[in-house]
Amino acid sequence: MKENRYFRNIALTVVLGIALAVCRVISAVLPLAILPRLDIPNLMLLFLVAILADHYFAAPGKEVDVLTCLFAALTVGLLPLVSGFAGAGEAVKLAAVGGIGFFLTAWVFGSVEDRIATGPAAKAAPVFTALGLYLAAQCFAGMIL
Repeated sequence: MKENRYFRNIALTVVLGIALAVCRVISAVLPLAILPRLDIPNLMLLFLVAILADHYFAAPGKEVDVLTCLFAALTVGLLPLVSGFAGAGEAVKLAAVGGIGFFLTAWVFGSVEDRIATGPAAKAAPVFTALGLYLAAQCFAGMIL
């Protein structure tokens, strides 16, 4: 596939948009349903799905830069605000946590990805790495958001 430096951000936008659309449809069809909150572990799950999509579908060897952080902050701040899932005050917190969280998640996954590069022998290793990162993010439940 042609190299696209910001495929992670495109994947994050698609994954977050689908998740918010599903939540809006569920809340319209079942108004008493309890929807998941956008807290740090749930955001980390969406980040890891986008990073795994980037790992499997895009060209390898991309660095994480400041624009990745900025685009992630805009995506995570504006999509919930526009979809009505979060208010203006919460959107600012989501933007801060989204930018920093996506940057750190992509950075940690990238450095682990360099060490587990075993070729075609272990195709599921990135999935288990993402699962370990998601379980590590559980300690941030209820901290900022």
